[in-house]
Amino acid sequence: LLGSRSKDIKSLSDKDLTEAERILEFCRTKGVGILVYSDEAYPDKLRKIASPPPLLYYRGTLPDFNAGASVAIVGTRRLSDYGRKNAFEISRDLARSGAIIVSGMAIGIDGVAHAAALSEDMPTVAVLGCGIDVCYPKDHLTLAKAIVKCGCIFTEYPPKTQPLSKNFPERNRIISGLSEAVVVIEGKERSGTLITARYAREEGRRVFALPGNVGNKTSEATNLLIKNGASAVTSAFDVISALEADKPGRLDVQRFSDRSSADIDEVLRTYAVSALAPGDPVLKPKRQKRAPKAEITEPRHQMTEKEDVKEIKEPANIPKEALALYKLIPTEGACAIEALVSEEFSLRDVMRLLLKLEIGRFITILPGERVRRNLQ
Repeated sequence: LLGSRSKDIKSLSDKDLTEAERILEFCRTKGVGILVYSDEAYPDKLRKIASPPPLLYYRGTLPDFNAGASVAIVGTRRLSDYGRKNAFEISRDLARSGAIIVSGMAIGIDGVAHAAALSEDMPTVAVLGCGIDVCYPKDHLTLAKAIVKCGCIFTEYPPKTQPLSKNFPERNRIISGLSEAVVVIEGKERSGTLITARYAREEGRRVFALPGNVGNKTSEATNLLIKNGASAVTSAFDVISALEADKPGRLDVQRFSDRSSADIDEVLRTYAVSALAPGDPVLKPKRQKRAPKAEITEPRHQMTEKEDVKEIKEPANIPKEALALYKLIPTEGACAIEALVSEEFSLRDVMRLLLKLEIGRFITILPGERVRRNLQ
């Protein structure tokens, strides 16, 4: 079965438990729980997916997934005012009715969904694409601490695992696997949220999508999902009705109708959620005034040799294809990763090459799916 994959053969033949014992000791001393496939508390819904994680690390209190209803709320990091408002209201009302809100703690829609549940003092669950001791994104440290107090954080990756790009599509199967329904709020046509929706469909879970204006980039994924059979969602009641039709009595529609008056901006400030939208009057940071550029008083050819070298210097030891992408990144400041996608570089190519550049320490991946060059 393994064929020539000698790496797998070596891993299976290695019986040294030193690393396992180190991880176990870490979990004992740091209060990290370990949930294995054979445990009674292991969620039945997750156990039934095609590739369930054999082991999960967690912090916080495990909700009873087997008794309650759980709903995944996912979407883009680059959200709009419309998406942020609906993500908050749908998540808040679902949580108020008794649903467990599941998401990925990412910047944008994920963070809004978690904060909405916390505003109702209801449990929420975050699934990470890194180790349990790594907060990613760093912006959401306050949010992570609040989730641990009123829910839990899950990951299948051992402690110290860094948030590599390949981890996130894998963790999406856990987000959908823990949930009976997946609600997609916003996303572009190539959004990673479509991966979560695909997993949900493959596992027979309900998929809902928020309709958006045709032509809006942030509505491409949701309109595509609806076109391909997903249910349109305009309020939490759409989801509650569907789940109650399947298994009545788990959600309290009366509590849903008794809405709280929580202010979205106040809630997001409380949990330090990074969810900037174009029209955000409160959370959007003020633009810092740039210092005026000094005028060049001498002809360009009179610049010193050192200055000329600095201008045209390119890092060595970068593969030709990666160097071409590197040149597209501004020399100063940062740019959105999506801005690097073109006819020459697909999103898959961009992520693959950025990983090489990051490993070589030529770039830094910033929160909000942005990238900048490192000083050479």
